[in-house]
Amino acid sequence: MRVAQLIVLGLGTGAFLLIATLGFALIRRVEGFLNIAHAELMSVAAFVTWFLNSSLGWHFALAALVAITVTALIALVIARLIYDPIKHLGPPILLITSVGVAFLLHGITSAVIGVGIRSFEIPRFDAWTVGGLLITPYRIALLALAAVVSVGLALFLNKTRTGKSIRAIAINRELAGSRGINVTRATRATWLAAGMLAGLGGVALGVLGTLTTDIAFQQILVILAVAIVAGLGSLYGVIAAAFIVAIAMDLSLLILPGGYRPVIAFAIVIVVLLVRPQGVAGSREDVMA
Repeated sequence: MRVAQLIVLGLGTGAFLLIATLGFALIRRVEGFLNIAHAELMSVAAFVTWFLNSSLGWHFALAALVAITVTALIALVIARLIYDPIKHLGPPILLITSVGVAFLLHGITSAVIGVGIRSFEIPRFDAWTVGGLLITPYRIALLALAAVVSVGLALFLNKTRTGKSIRAIAINRELAGSRGINVTRATRATWLAAGMLAGLGGVALGVLGTLTTDIAFQQILVILAVAIVAGLGSLYGVIAAAFIVAIAMDLSLLILPGGYRPVIAFAIVIVVLLVRPQGVAGSREDVMA
């Protein structure tokens, strides 16, 4: 029974990791580098939501919507002011720069928020008992949200003009530009989408538990693990990897203390790199297909 309970717990964790990793994987595929600052954007969204909800008394839904919008705009501003001017220097420089951006965002957040543990002002429901298993309403809602976000992102990328442009520049930016696609507009749309996904991830993080200013660093390691296991590009790969990593981490509680969960995530990364270096999604060239 405990195994089944941990699997149920892992499904909720996987839903969060899916939402948290989608934007990271999208930037990796379209812009070609690992944006380490992605998790700090999640932290920004979480604390903006907390401030509007807990300090100013806004309704949680409105606070979350504003926080997600603010996070998307911050992601776009960072891309235009910091990443775009040095894009020609290549992915390694962008990666190092993103680490600097992460420290900058963390420093600003810590200075403004300060130390301590915080939480949203939202109802706390008792867990439901289903077949002897404890299931919390928020984890069910998170699973539903992850499904909606995944389907929505797939439809956006495959059915809309902007989404098709994003896929085109991900495959070949120069060729896409020569065929009349507005590369600048598609790139900005990518950053807005990734920022919104980071915002959703930050809100979900606050719903599932308490918040501290150091929480982003804890998350980026697992997000990076999920992205590597997924193959850094495919939507279906990210879905599979998120739940594989999450369930494995939670099942590890059977034999290991909770502090070792990230170790399990990177153990899976090592196994995948040894057995299937292209990730669970294979070597598809399309973005989030």
